[in-house]
Amino acid sequence: MCAWGIAPALAAGNTIVVKPASETPLSTLYLAKLFEEAGFPAGVANVLPGAGRVAGEALINDPRIKLMSFTGSTEVGRHIGEVCGRNLVPAKLELGGKGAAIVCSDADVDAAVEGLSGALLFNAGQVCCTASRWYVHESVYDEFASKAKAHFESIKLGRGLDTESQMGPICTQKQMAKILECVAEAQAEGAEVICGGKRPMSGELAQGFYFEPTLLAGDDSNKWAQEEIFGPVTFLIKFSDEEEVVERANRNQYGLANSVWTQDLAKAKTIAHELVSGNSWINAHNVFEYGLHYGACNQSGCGGGVNSRATFEGYLRQMSVAARR
Repeated sequence: MCAWGIAPALAAGNTIVVKPASETPLSTLYLAKLFEEAGFPAGVANVLPGAGRVAGEALINDPRIKLMSFTGSTEVGRHIGEVCGRNLVPAKLELGGKGAAIVCSDADVDAAVEGLSGALLFNAGQVCCTASRWYVHESVYDEFASKAKAHFESIKLGRGLDTESQMGPICTQKQMAKILECVAEAQAEGAEVICGGKRPMSGELAQGFYFEPTLLAGDDSNKWAQEEIFGPVTFLIKFSDEEEVVERANRNQYGLANSVWTQDLAKAKTIAHELVSGNSWINAHNVFEYGLHYGACNQSGCGGGVNSRATFEGYLRQMSVAARR
């Protein structure tokens, strides 16, 4: 993500200053070492580690900054946007998300389960643009839920250096505790835990910040069917009417990344265009095509460029559609 943000700035001839997240600075510092080994002139690529309230605050208020790009929480993004607005500095903000996936009655259920599970469990669910609201048509709901449960329960948790591991730990103890709290609150509001919902309590995994892949089911009025959890947790929601479900999906405050799963190309393009989000995929999720604009809307931020509605057509299975508002 760091390279994704800084590559265009460097290619356009700018110098850059990167403030990595306080919890994960090492990869960015290693990238700075590679810049040095590659022969970059001193001062072109700079890394400023530190706490957001100190290093980050100093950086966003520095008058020498001419453009700001931020990936992180909506709360912090609002503050950065406010400061940049006062300083008349353009800001690209990629913030929180609660992506919706609409699985239609004619979807390839096996492909949908595999694709959505892969998107959700990547990086232990700590991805803004994943899909964590799965709207599934009533005619395939039971089949989908059963196969998703089996897939989740087959995932092998383990350390990142373990070649057999399929999902690693949560980044911090604080975030793991928040996920536990979110699942408990969702249950208190009537959600059913189909699988997961807890951390491993025995063996080596009990010593780390691991959390089981979790499938919740219930009504989308549930708070945690609408709010970002930032972990390997998704909410399964049954629907019967395709026009209604698009409207329900669009009620959410975020607008980062959605997807639609169907074998009807015309239907897929229609629904993808109607979903309010910076990005909408068809029969895929988190598949990025080089050269297509990546942005957001609503509480997920703004792209910092011209948001035009554009579609990229390819094979139905792997089609990527970017829906612009």
